[in-house]
Amino acid sequence: MALAGFVALASALSFSPAASSETPTEEEQGRSVPTTTITVPDQSDQAAPVRDATVPNDLPEVSKSIEDLPQPVQRMREAIMDAALTGNVERMRVAIQMGELPPAMALHEGEDAIDHLRAISGDEEGREILAIILEILEAGYAHMEPGTEREIFLWPYFAGLPFAALDPIQEVELYRIITPHDRAEMESHTGQYTFFRIGISKDGTWQYLLTGD
Repeated sequence: MALAGFVALASALSFSPAASSETPTEEEQGRSVPTTTITVPDQSDQAAPVRDATVPNDLPEVSKSIEDLPQPVQRMREAIMDAALTGNVERMRVAIQMGELPPAMALHEGEDAIDHLRAISGDEEGREILAIILEILEAGYAHMEPGTEREIFLWPYFAGLPFAALDPIQEVELYRIITPHDRAEMESHTGQYTFFRIGISKDGTWQYLLTGD
């Protein structure tokens, strides 16, 4: 009796649900698992971004990092700003005389540079032009023609870029120096900033303070 009971128990276990689940039923064999086909778009069919044809490919590098400037350029920039901050246009003579030749300022023949600064300023003391100089030198700069004899650091950087290349943030910075009306006039003539700009060469020579085309 004990042996017969053991055989009966073993037979029952061999047909338990746990054991039979290892073999798919006819119903399970005929059941299909739904699948989804994912199609990856062909990247070559996507149109490339349209680039403004008026923007040249070889735009100069622009920066606001004073530490990245050559030391002679830093010293000249600081000398010009220190003079402008005094509010006394005569103090600008120190920076002007730091080079072998004075910076180009579109002087009339025989005209003194300080007298010229007073003449182009909106006030008799020359303080407006000092304020403009500070605004220019506090803006970022463009590194123009690096590695060539004409290499120069140009303030503000707008002078080295066409208006079409400026992003919204740069547009805001532009309007700290000129008005939208000024910009519209410049756009119709040259397509870029032509207000006061300062150029300092790599050796620290103050090359120019100019405005216009």
